[in-house]
Amino acid sequence: MTDQHSTAIEQAYLLIEAAQGHHDAARVEAADQQAIAHGWYDVRLLLHFARSLACLEAGLDDTEHVDAMLAAAVALDSPALLALALAVKAARRARTHRTSSDGDSASRLLVQAVGLLDHPADEPAVHRAAALIEVGCVAHVLGFWELAQEYYERTRQIMAGDTSPTARRQLRVVAINEVDLSLDWAAGLAEIGDWPTRTEEFADMTDAEWPPVWVVEFHGNRELLAAVTGLPADRSVPVDQRIATLSDAIRAARAGDAAHAAQLAEEATEEFPYELPTRVYLLQLALIAKRPGTNPTAIRYGDELARLRWNDRLDRMAAMRDAIAVERRRQEHERLSRDLVVDDLTGLANRRGYQAYLDSLGATIDHGSYAVMMIDVDHFKKVNDRFGHDIGDLVLIRLGHILAAQVRPADLAARLGGDEFVVILAEVLPGVPEARAGQILDAVRTHPWGEIAAGLTVSVSIGVHHGSRAELPALLSDADRSLYEAKHHGRGRVAVAAG
Repeated sequence: MTDQHSTAIEQAYLLIEAAQGHHDAARVEAADQQAIAHGWYDVRLLLHFARSLACLEAGLDDTEHVDAMLAAAVALDSPALLALALAVKAARRARTHRTSSDGDSASRLLVQAVGLLDHPADEPAVHRAAALIEVGCVAHVLGFWELAQEYYERTRQIMAGDTSPTARRQLRVVAINEVDLSLDWAAGLAEIGDWPTRTEEFADMTDAEWPPVWVVEFHGNRELLAAVTGLPADRSVPVDQRIATLSDAIRAARAGDAAHAAQLAEEATEEFPYELPTRVYLLQLALIAKRPGTNPTAIRYGDELARLRWNDRLDRMAAMRDAIAVERRRQEHERLSRDLVVDDLTGLANRRGYQAYLDSLGATIDHGSYAVMMIDVDHFKKVNDRFGHDIGDLVLIRLGHILAAQVRPADLAARLGGDEFVVILAEVLPGVPEARAGQILDAVRTHPWGEIAAGLTVSVSIGVHHGSRAELPALLSDADRSLYEAKHHGRGRVAVAAG
């Protein structure tokens, strides 16, 4: 990855944070145009995330951007970014309590995201951290608090020692989310009468880099958590008066003063400066309901409902663990099966996958037109000799991305070995194979190879032939001969076999 690409990723994460209060649409658009120009699809995915968050802040539908994140993640074949996109989609489902027409509930999407994060991939740590954080957020919203805690801790572990601005921002998010989670958890216990206890407060991690609205929320939830867990009030850090009043109500309840607790809790029913965790809101209502004089049966009814909610949460947590275990086994089986037919370096089909594709075509009755392109990197040995094999591998990886972008699900792009590639186009109209080959040639010619190594230029030669499916064996050999012709006549060109 080039320094320019890394800087663009850093900028995208900055825009993601800014989207949660100070969205700059013009800067996002400018960054997107730069990402398009350089083919940085991971950056584009992150910018769609920023737009999604901005939509939420404005109360707008963000479906377009969430879908774009998923499409980009699939195209990139990035486990971390796909997990991020799935978790974002799950978060939207969790907040609307909707299940899509394809049956994907928030819990199901969360399970898929968790499975993807089990196998470390060669991806930037910040992408993985972003996915872990979003998974933690969704797990929290769905009541899987133990899971959320695990994923926030995993985020801290992978970012340990990273002093980059993005890492600092991500750890800020973890800090505020952990306080929010701990408060929700503690309030849930308090609601069933099992008041939790802490021996020390969360450390005040706020600094000048924190967005002001985050500072307000962090300090407010930190004060409420201290109240729920029996710690004394620390008013050295100012908190909103409504938060302070609710904290006093909770402390009164812990002390057994139901009347004072109810009075203060009711005084704090005005709109808060930020959205309180759900269980805190329920605890506040419970304190108001338990004022002296309330029918004891009504109080018992509320207590029983709270216990039922708690037990239901535990049951759902156990079911989620089981679902995750099943998903992990499924993904492991899928990964092993995929590894048999996928080229490790480029992500395209390997020779075994290529043969499997041909076998699948042979098992069908098909009279459509097919085209074959045999593709070879010009003077690839010289690239390896001059720049080294690591750069040569990067060339093959980039070429794999270019070819993958030119095929449809019914087509095939494969690396047969070395710098030899094949593309098979299914159900093509006359003129399409030649046009597609020209597009590949242009994409290779205009690709910013200098990002990989100064002075590096790359071209390919392409041999093309097309005909019916029954003629495929002959098409392959004819396309190979056309490739030889392209190289013989100067390379960096397309040669089409005579029909």
